[in-house]
Amino acid sequence: MAKEDLLTKQINQLGFFLRRMLEKITNDNAHDDSGATDSVFNQKLQEELGFDLKTIEAISTDEIIDFLLKNECFSPENLELFADILVKSNKNGFAEKALKIYDYINKQTAVFSMERDLKMQNLKKRL
Repeated sequence: MAKEDLLTKQINQLGFFLRRMLEKITNDNAHDDSGATDSVFNQKLQEELGFDLKTIEAISTDEIIDFLLKNECFSPENLELFADILVKSNKNGFAEKALKIYDYINKQTAVFSMERDLKMQNLKKRL
């Protein structure tokens, strides 16, 4: 029981962290300060999860799900937030990885999301 409580707490903390980072990226992109945003985000990712955007760049699209799921705090909701962050970061190859994550979430959850479906359609148009 204590392990479940700790895991739930960690999942919630990761969700909170990812939401904060998504808000920061979204606000900074509106002000065109992406270099500083990447630096801060990389540092925070490294502190919270033990990897940064360079690590994500180096991972193939086919391996992204397995890599993220090594961290048990990545619930479907947190995976979707992370995919949203990848899309907002606008780096090469991240759109494909985000699409792979969204597709995985669709297959793993029983709840259909119109918002997620729209994100996937927009990404497919970009690719």
